[in-house]
This record gives sequence, structure tokens and C-alpha cells, in this order.
Amino acid sequence: MSWNLNKVIVSQNDGLPVDWREMSPSGRIFVEIGFGNGEFLEYLARSNPEVLIVGIEVSQWCAAKGARRILAAGYENARVMHGDARFLLRHCFAPESVERVYMNFPCPWPKTRHASRRVTVPSFSDLMNYLISPGGSFELATDVDWYAQETAEVFSVNPAFRADPVEINPIRPYVTKYERKWKAMGKDTWHLTIHKDTELTEKPEGEDDWPMECEASTKKSVKEVIDSLKDCEGEGVGGRGHWVFRDAFLSDGGVGLLLVITADEGFEQHFYLKVIPNPRGVTIKVDSVGHPYRTPAMRAALLKALAAAEQQ
Repeated sequence: MSWNLNKVIVSQNDGLPVDWREMSPSGRIFVEIGFGNGEFLEYLARSNPEVLIVGIEVSQWCAAKGARRILAAGYENARVMHGDARFLLRHCFAPESVERVYMNFPCPWPKTRHASRRVTVPSFSDLMNYLISPGGSFELATDVDWYAQETAEVFSVNPAFRADPVEINPIRPYVTKYERKWKAMGKDTWHLTIHKDTELTEKPEGEDDWPMECEASTKKSVKEVIDSLKDCEGEGVGGRGHWVFRDAFLSDGGVGLLLVITADEGFEQHFYLKVIPNPRGVTIKVDSVGHPYRTPAMRAALLKALAAAEQQ
């Protein structure tokens, strides 16, 4: 079999949000956050052939494994995105465009310093309010009782949502490998369904489209530009996010590379800026090899590089 993973993995980073409805047989969309080995993702695609199933996975290895699983099964109604769901769901999906969202046995992040990663924080219920259409739902399966209960309590504070009672050891239509192993050890699982009943009162505006490269008229050499930027850091556009330049390299052909690390609301990216000589000065562009997303921190890093090149 030819593993053309691009048939399944969507890496679009411009013209956002992605037009998922165009890919869906019926216009309906389900999402699974953190699909791991992809077996539940495959189950959703098999049992809902009229629905587009989109899996979000932060692990590159799991994203590729899930894509291969979907290709091997021959399902045309499933797609995968690799990255942090907190960013991708907000920027790559239109408001109230998803009917159901599933999370199966996520890490509960028990340490206090990791609390912001839990689904029990208010920002996650706000994200689900943005994403889920009225009448839709969010389903959580977990092996931690307090995690299910806290999630129900946090969502219930949001007037858009209504939580069903937490179920212990429910009969589920599909049991994942992890759940089967857990049950074989005689341990309990909990399941929670959250319903969204109301529409967004104010739908956010889309992000501005902006270029991934710019040109600077300058007498500086490429080496001077990249040397001046190494180890610089700052805030993203509008004070959102943070960026830092790390290593700088100069190729034999005179092209400079700057390693950039950005963080936007916990979504971290590593990518390179290219600094390329041209007759009028330099061209600065985001290297698209890693498919980085156009976040406020990325935009600020690009603007900083442009300003450094133009500064005399």
C-alpha cells in the first residue's frame, strides 16, 4: 500500500478556518481530541459514513499512525490534524461548526503546575462553546473519578451547557484498547456527556490573513541580520503569545536560517525563518516545511525580523 498520508493529514495554515463542511458527505462534523492509536477514530468513521470525522493529536507519531490506520481501512470520511487542540480548534474550525466532540481517557494532569492543560478549566468550556453547534455535545471518558466530576461542575457554570449525571462503568458502543486493559484489571471508568443548548451570543471575527514572507530594503548583509536577531524575544501581536529566536545558521549559498520558538496560549511551535539576499536587500520568509500555523507570536517574530533588517 502507498502511504500517501497527505490524503488524511490536513496541514493547511492559511485561509483559515478550514472548510471542513466541503469535505463532509453531509456537512456534519465530529471531532476526537487526542485519538492515540486511532482505533476510536476508525470506529467513528466506520459507524458514521455520512459524517466527516476529524482527529486532533499533539503527538506526531500518533498522528501518522492514525492516518495510516484510516488509509488502510479505506475510509474517505476521516481527516487528521497534528498539533495542540487548544489552538487548532479555535483557529481551524468555524464557530459552532462541530456537532460532537469526544475525548477518551485524556491525561488528568494531576500536578498543580499542569492544571491549565485540564478540561476542567473554564477556558476549555469556552472553547467548546465556540466550537460546538447548538444541540451538539461533548463526551468525556476517563479512569479518574474526580476528573469527570470537576469537568461536569466547570461546564455547568457556563449557561450554554447542561451536564448529564456522571456514569460509572457504562456500556459503551465501542471499547478502546486502553479501556479493555483497564477493565481487565478490575478498575472503574467514568463517562460524562455535556449538551450545548444555546447559540453563541457574539461570534468572534476571523483572523486577518497576512503574508508568510516580506521584503526589506537594506544595506545589511544576511549575516548581520541573523546575528542581530539571535536570542531576541518578545510578545506576540496584541500581547498574545511569546516568541524567541534561538540558533542562527548561514549556508554556503548565503541564505540565513533562524530557529524560532513560539508559544500561543500553550500551543508551542518550532520553525525556521529564512533570510534570503535579493538585489534590494533581503527577503524574510517562514519556512513552510514544518507547516507552522499563523499565530500572533509567529506574526510578531516575522515583523521583528523585518524591523531588524530595515534598521540602519
